Amino acid sequence: MAFVVDTSLALKWFLADEEDRTDSLLLLRAISDANRPVVPWLWFYEIGNALTVAVRRKRIAIEQLEEILHMLEQMPIDIDPPDRIDLLRLPHLARKHGLTTYDAAYLNLALRGKLAMATSDAALRKAALAEGVALI
Repeated sequence: MAFVVDTSLALKWFLADEEDRTDSLLLLRAISDANRPVVPWLWFYEIGNALTVAVRRKRIAIEQLEEILHMLEQMPIDIDPPDRIDLLRLPHLARKHGLTTYDAAYLNLALRGKLAMATSDAALRKAALAEGVALI
């Protein structure tokens, strides 16, 4: 079973000082070849940036960053390739639900793929429910 996972939830896998990590860690342990996350291509930019900032702010050590990146290399994560027409629809979806276009990319992916979504972002959860997307 594939599912969409956004950055807000995935960061809880790696940053010990994040709140409410229990559900995200359970989801992390459930990831397998048969139960894999699907992410828009921008997920890797967002994760990379957030982890870089975490190192700068001394939330994690550089050694932890290397371990996390290695773990991400090994994880079965499917990447949804960008499509120009789809990308140009994101501002409309974002405006409809008061989201950033980045968050709209996750919602759009879940809608197109008829996939459940895992997020800890309250606005994105609300938008997903309004669009009939199942939440994990």
